[in-house]
Parts: sequence; structure tokens; C-alpha cells
Amino acid sequence: MKKILSLSTAVLSLVFVHAQNCPTITVESYSYEAAAGDTIVFIAGTKGAEAHVTYNWAISAGTIISGQGTAKIQVNTEGLAGMYVTASIQLGGLPRTCVSSASSSVEIVPPAQLVVSGTFTNGLELKNAVKKFIAETQITDPANAGTGFIYLYKGATTSESALKIFKDAVISAFDNNKVLPHQYKIVSGGKRKLAFYEMYLLQPRSKEPKPSN
Repeated sequence: MKKILSLSTAVLSLVFVHAQNCPTITVESYSYEAAAGDTIVFIAGTKGAEAHVTYNWAISAGTIISGQGTAKIQVNTEGLAGMYVTASIQLGGLPRTCVSSASSSVEIVPPAQLVVSGTFTNGLELKNAVKKFIAETQITDPANAGTGFIYLYKGATTSESALKIFKDAVISAFDNNKVLPHQYKIVSGGKRKLAFYEMYLLQPRSKEPKPSN
């Protein structure tokens, strides 16, 4: 009888310990910063959680556009430049003694501003585009802390040598207008049906834009 009682006590203790096992809860995002207007994703990590737990999200700014009630949400950051978005998860269905929440923050930086864009067939068209970009951004003004970011897209028949000539035309236009090399950046955007350019203004802390479709 004494052995049976000891065994029963051990089993009950094991069940109690198992019932009190608490999951490790984390919240992560794909990046620590995002440009205003971007959709950011927060993911709840719940290692060791039972399948029946529930998810309740809260955010400090922005709008949850999908995922409430699941382990992953998408958040719209339109108009939030200069702010932080903090996403907090509250798990339901855990023992009372368990930590049931976690949070993470993403800084929202100013978006890149598209100033001029269009198709081109020669260097003169690109030089004129640079002049328009300079006029609209006042990038030559010492008080302007912005920088230029230029995508050049190859056309279906544009060779690498031709693309270099077009790039040199952009550089020459900036140089002739006294815009220093550190004030702009030229990047190949890939290939399109027609040769195309996009010229952006980046404010301090702005993220570089991705190539457009």
C-alpha cells in the first residue's frame, strides 16, 4: 500500500509539473525599420505552446490589415513617418502563472519621394530629366539634406555598353549643375520593354526604394 501511494503521488506531481510548463513567447518582424506606407509583418513565436492557445494583437499606431487572431499580422504604416509601431501579442489559454505576452517595435522612416520618371531613348532626354529633378528638389541648396536616387532600367534592346553611356549622361548632368557625387546614387533597376528612368529624393533616414514593376 505504501508503494502504491508513493507511485500515485509521483504521477500526480509529474502531471502538475507538465501542466505548468510555459511556452517561450516572442514577437519579431522582418526588419527593425520600414518606410512609411510599407506593409510590415509581425510574427508571434510561441515555442512550447499548446495548439488551443488564442492570439490577440494590439498595435501602438497604424492599422492591422490582416491576421488578427493568428500568429502573424500585417500592419499598414501610411502616414507614420518618424514614429515607432509596437505590436503586442496576448496569448489566451495559458496557465495563470505563465507569461502570456510579448512585444516588438519597428521604426517608421520617411519614404522615398518619386520626383520624375519616364522612358528615354538618348542621353539628352536623361540630362533634361536631371535638370527637372534638380529644379523640383532644390538639391543644390546647402540647406537641403536630401540625396538623389536614380534607377535606370534597360529596354529590351539596350546593351550594357549603351546603359553605361546613359549612366554617364546622368553623371555629366549632375556634375554640370554642381551636384556632388555623394549627393546622388545611380542603380540599375533591371529590364523593361522600353528604357525607363526613375529619380527619387531621399530625406535623411529614408530607405532606398525598390525597383518598380
